[in-house]
Amino acid sequence: MDIKEMISVLSSHNIYIIFIIMFLESLNLTGIPSTIILPAIGILISLNNLSIIKILLLTIFASILGNIVFYFISYKFGSKIYDYLYNKFPKLQKVFDKAMNMSNKYGTKICLFGRLIPSIRSWISLVAGIFKVKLRDFLLYSSIGIFIWDILLILVGYLIPIKY
Repeated sequence: MDIKEMISVLSSHNIYIIFIIMFLESLNLTGIPSTIILPAIGILISLNNLSIIKILLLTIFASILGNIVFYFISYKFGSKIYDYLYNKFPKLQKVFDKAMNMSNKYGTKICLFGRLIPSIRSWISLVAGIFKVKLRDFLLYSSIGIFIWDILLILVGYLIPIKY
């Protein structure tokens, strides 16, 4: 799916679709990375004269909520999920290894810094759940990282002049 198709889909029922897509993206279930979704949302805001603040808050809330769900699933079943994905999808092994190494190096702050690295950000909740990061720390650092990521990528789409 390219950015024009994403904008077209988002335009029809924007609020509900944005929430659902961002929630599912934080669970790694969309197959479309936030590096495409968020700029498309920014373009949608610009083209349809939507409130950037409201949509930004919506994306942040949906992402945090999805990451909390993923964290709790990972807290309970993280090692099994990790082993399954690691063995089933060889391409993920390098990403998982990098995420685990960063987690060992930076501790709970990986929940912030890791959210700003495209290949790793999707797996932070899994790593945090496996390492049993305190919920308070996970929420604090993840929320800050999500906030920064969403603002930057939505602004990219919002500020780029585009004729659609």
